[in-house]
Amino acid sequence: MGQFYSDPPSQGTLHNIVNGIWSKNYRDIVVSKMEGFSFLFRIPNVATRNRVINQGLWQIEGQTMFVDKWEPGVVPVKPELTSAPIWLELRNVPFQFFNEDGLERIAGLVGHPKRLHPMTANKTNLEVAKVFTVIDPRKPLPEAVNAQFESGEICRVLVSSPWMLPLCDFCKEIGHNAKRCPRATKSCSFCASSDHVLAACPSKPKQGLPGRKTRRGRSKEKKSWAPVEVQNPALMGAQKILDAPDTAKVAGSAHVEQSHLSARSDYTAGASSNVISQSSKSEMILHSKPEVKLAPRQII
Repeated sequence: MGQFYSDPPSQGTLHNIVNGIWSKNYRDIVVSKMEGFSFLFRIPNVATRNRVINQGLWQIEGQTMFVDKWEPGVVPVKPELTSAPIWLELRNVPFQFFNEDGLERIAGLVGHPKRLHPMTANKTNLEVAKVFTVIDPRKPLPEAVNAQFESGEICRVLVSSPWMLPLCDFCKEIGHNAKRCPRATKSCSFCASSDHVLAACPSKPKQGLPGRKTRRGRSKEKKSWAPVEVQNPALMGAQKILDAPDTAKVAGSAHVEQSHLSARSDYTAGASSNVISQSSKSEMILHSKPEVKLAPRQII
């Protein structure tokens, strides 16, 4: 069962986030909304379930969520945010201190160490030592601590953490950021955020940009016929110009209309005539090729 300290994200957003950070391979976690700021998580994998419960506090969308085992009729009580368990990452640790006793002493300078990470306990990665430590989130995390050898030599160890409780810049409370603060004034009316004003909102669509062109938006009325000049070697250098699809003009005095060409009564099929139609007889005369008579082949 997870309980938020302030206004939580939506159920769909929470479902996508917890499946991404808790169950990347299977994405089989089911999220159910409960009363108030509470959610119920069904985690089938036992190892994943224990890992989520043992950490206790999780940061989701800039909000802090407390997770504990759920039992029917029992509502877990959220702890006060005076302490938070985190993974401390220690770098530049001398090899003499790279053991359970030495790492707990170094982590004790920051908080209360609980256990070592399995990779740190097995010395798999000697560059970074991870110690699960309970700290006071109201105090800033130091950038480094000094580890002193028995000889008196001092070594500087870098301290960091991949996750820290968010601190609100507006109300100075722990558990949420200024974007989720219920007391902050919403300066942006578009996305209800207090980080920026409406003019600088990254979610607002920008004006003045050209619209997206689509094939469906094309109009057929924009099409127009243009004269095309065609060179025909069969006309002995004459030019044939097509002005429109209904009328064709041939160089000279000939003029042929589409209505004359499509009338069947103007000509007889199969007849060899030099005249195209009776109506255009006086307008156009086509010269046919002279017939060539072949002499009979003589057999020698």
